[in-house]
Amino acid sequence: MKPSPLQLESYVFTRIHMDACEDPECLEVEGAGQFQVNTQCQQHNEEPSRWMVTIRVSVSQTDGEPCPPYIFDIEVVGFFQVAEEYPAEKKAPMVKANAPAVLFGAVREMITNITARGPYPRFDLPTVTFIDEAQTKPAQAVENK
Repeated sequence: MKPSPLQLESYVFTRIHMDACEDPECLEVEGAGQFQVNTQCQQHNEEPSRWMVTIRVSVSQTDGEPCPPYIFDIEVVGFFQVAEEYPAEKKAPMVKANAPAVLFGAVREMITNITARGPYPRFDLPTVTFIDEAQTKPAQAVENK
């Protein structure tokens, strides 16, 4: 095992909104809801080895479907540093694939903790991959972050 060239400096939750379904029968006719994950990766303008990555995870009720036990919208912003010696052409794809995965783990833990104390069984986020995102999304530049 060796240290990753991508290091998490810090992260903060900028949005946490959670609602438990008000219909006690939701477990009997549980709706799956609409699951969404959005990511944004921004490279610092003046320090190209530094990145700000935002991930937003939500479940909302699908029109015409029963309410899922929990509806939520959570956003976390992470600040990352890439090792200077890491090849420049590999930095952006590595950040876009791995940084959201690190933050997704923090979101998963937060959702599990909150829903474990709710009126319905706890909700565990499914495992996801961000490799496709790394191949299609361009990075944005950000100043003074």
